[in-house]
Amino acid sequence: MTSAKSPARGRPPRAKAVLIAVVGLHLVAETALTPFLPQLFDRLYGIDDPGATGLYLWVCRIVGLAALPLWGLAARRWPLHRLVLAGLCGSAVLDLLLGMAPSYTAYTVISTAVVATNSALLLAYPAFIAEHRDEPGEGERARLAGVVSIVVVFHLSVVVSTLVGTGVLALPQPRIGISAFAVLDVALAVLAYRVLGRRESPDTDLDPAASAQKQGGTGPTATRRPRFLSPRFLSPRFLLLAQVALIGLAFDFAVNVARPFFTEFAGTFGSGSVGAAALFFLPSVAALAVLPAVRRCHDVLGDRLLPLALLAGAAGYAWQAYATGLPGLVGGRVLFGVGLGLGHVAVELRAFRATGTSGPAFTGVETARSAGLLAAPLVATAAVSHDLALPLLIAAAVQVAGTVLALRGMRGAPLTRPAQPPGPAAPRTPAAPDHLPTRTYSEEIPR
Repeated sequence: MTSAKSPARGRPPRAKAVLIAVVGLHLVAETALTPFLPQLFDRLYGIDDPGATGLYLWVCRIVGLAALPLWGLAARRWPLHRLVLAGLCGSAVLDLLLGMAPSYTAYTVISTAVVATNSALLLAYPAFIAEHRDEPGEGERARLAGVVSIVVVFHLSVVVSTLVGTGVLALPQPRIGISAFAVLDVALAVLAYRVLGRRESPDTDLDPAASAQKQGGTGPTATRRPRFLSPRFLSPRFLLLAQVALIGLAFDFAVNVARPFFTEFAGTFGSGSVGAAALFFLPSVAALAVLPAVRRCHDVLGDRLLPLALLAGAAGYAWQAYATGLPGLVGGRVLFGVGLGLGHVAVELRAFRATGTSGPAFTGVETARSAGLLAAPLVATAAVSHDLALPLLIAAAVQVAGTVLALRGMRGAPLTRPAQPPGPAAPRTPAAPDHLPTRTYSEEIPR
């Protein structure tokens, strides 16, 4: 019988609910106003120059890229949930000020501060996965459940953020809608403090030696970790993190390079504006539809799920690019959506397995993946000057490259763990770091 004081079982489900709510707020806040920034700047400041929107987005993305590793360094000293709480409190104050910004320059400056504090909310991802460590379905299946929850929230946020942005712009005073995000920040900060703030943070993944030492283990696995590690020791770890970062970067880049001009491409098939919007969101609908089957797919395919999902996504991109009619375009979008849903889960699982729920490792991989988003709009803009379908072909090629990387990661690794012969259970030894979530491929911009 588990003791009531034991942290190993029965962690409050409220903690997961609060953290997944923070993840949802982060996703919606990032993208809610992005499609409507030109209209917003025109209404608030009388600026109709597209260059103003481009400058704003670039400044915000660069600040977000710089802030994320700093929060990762902070995670070396403070628990993840406390940093999330700090980010919510900072965002609440800045969101309130953002709605009162008197000029475009002030709006941009305050927005960069919002992005910097909002970057802390990304730490809710590893904190949420860490809450699944000690469930009855401990291990890969527990992490899978956590990652699927995040992916579901991500795709739902695509729809919700569009509705929220439309609603804010429809208000007689959009400033009220912008500042209203502060209310959500405060509400979540209060919940985070009440549910998470007064308890110890769940253990994050440690190296085997540190884990054994913490649990009072003995033997060679309990030796003190050297303060200065040799390059030979660091090299495999670094290469593993670089590999998962490149796989994630390929996945995120492919999605983002194909998005900016898709509605214009869909218009060439006579879909109309409403039809183009429906086609734009169709992959997210297909991804949500396939997610209930992801556990079964993972049980059957194991590590092969990642390269197969990436390959399906690449085929979906190519099908869209070479479609000769609306039915072909719809088929390509659906196939891409299937690969998107399965691939998103598989990418995050592979990443968490490499980084664990350690804040610094997670933010390091996330920073590398975020860097790819800076290049995606530039590549898309250059590609459409030649052909509207070219971004889709580029996305397909990049995703094929990600498939090759994913296959290389499977070499020498069995699909499933060998069955143990019957007999007395061996003493449990600490496992190597084996979890991670990761970023959604949304952009680091404020509401």
